[in-house]
Amino acid sequence: TGLIILVTRVDMSVMLAIMVAPAVATLPPPSNVLAAGHSASQYYIDHLSPADEFSCTWERGPFVLGLATLLKAQGGGWNETATYDYLMRWANHYEWKLCGEQAETAEGNPKGPANANNQLCGATYAELYAMDGMRNKTWIADTLKELDLEIANNSTSLWSWVDTFFMAMNTWSRIGTITGEQKYFDQQFYDFSAAALEGPTNATYHFWSDEHQLFYRDDTFLGSTVFWARGNGWAMGALVAALEHSPPNDPHRAVYLDLFVKQAASLKAIQTSDGCWGPSLLNETGYPPPETTGTSSFVYGLAYGVNQGILPRADYLPVVERAWGCLDGIALQNSGLFGYCQPVGGSPEHNVSPNSTSDFCVGLFLLAVSEVAKLAATL
Repeated sequence: TGLIILVTRVDMSVMLAIMVAPAVATLPPPSNVLAAGHSASQYYIDHLSPADEFSCTWERGPFVLGLATLLKAQGGGWNETATYDYLMRWANHYEWKLCGEQAETAEGNPKGPANANNQLCGATYAELYAMDGMRNKTWIADTLKELDLEIANNSTSLWSWVDTFFMAMNTWSRIGTITGEQKYFDQQFYDFSAAALEGPTNATYHFWSDEHQLFYRDDTFLGSTVFWARGNGWAMGALVAALEHSPPNDPHRAVYLDLFVKQAASLKAIQTSDGCWGPSLLNETGYPPPETTGTSSFVYGLAYGVNQGILPRADYLPVVERAWGCLDGIALQNSGLFGYCQPVGGSPEHNVSPNSTSDFCVGLFLLAVSEVAKLAATL
């Protein structure tokens, strides 16, 4: 009996040791992560028709920003790549200007550069400007002009749907960093606060749900339990931009940080068993996963949070690992096609399939790649 007890104790100690042992990292090496991004981006570029090669709408904005971010993540030799060549041809085609009236605009919102959907291309101009050693000021001149005009007009009603956070804040925050002028960070927060935190009134919308700690797509959903995955992805990507590019002494930084941590906790709690999130965050049964525009944005944000020490590694690394397994193992096909992307829309839909893809979906995946590669390098 004593021998049996001894063996049992030994077995129990082994079991306890296994239980407390750190989890084995499941992220691939950084080179493999970056290769996944290159595969997806090259597939999309290769399948663009001549008529679709250049576009300045919000759909193309995340794609070119993702390409620029991927170039920066890969390190040396970025300016000798076909990706850089495509970005330069794209920027020169639009003469380094924000999107104009030819771009699709939301009903009831201004046409041209004042529409936040038409501002995202400025973030890519800013990235190329910062990456290029010559610092050619003509590359950001039009963006500066348009943002200064918006500051002068001082309107709070321009960001009336959650997508605008991503489309505008990626540009405003980068211009603030490049110029070192606080006015860009102040105007950004002025617009963000009016849309996310204040109201609702005729010009404020209160997209942030204090109860669920997620973002509504727009004020037509207030009080409901409909939280669109991509809409929350747009918001998380915007918070990343604000945190990454705002100076440490920015008086608005604490607000962004608080919302980012709360949203991350909500997303962690509702991650599905396959690692991805579905189109409707609180209705997995009605809108089953995977859906990759939202998931890619969440991976981008959560990996950024871990990389910056904002989110506890022990709690959030497993979340990122599971989600990356879904993106890389389920959504990315051997051909390079990145699927399970919900098409253009403004609410959860059932139109997601293995082959449904888009430029903005691939772009969001590339943003995720950039941060997951950094995280993988620390393991």
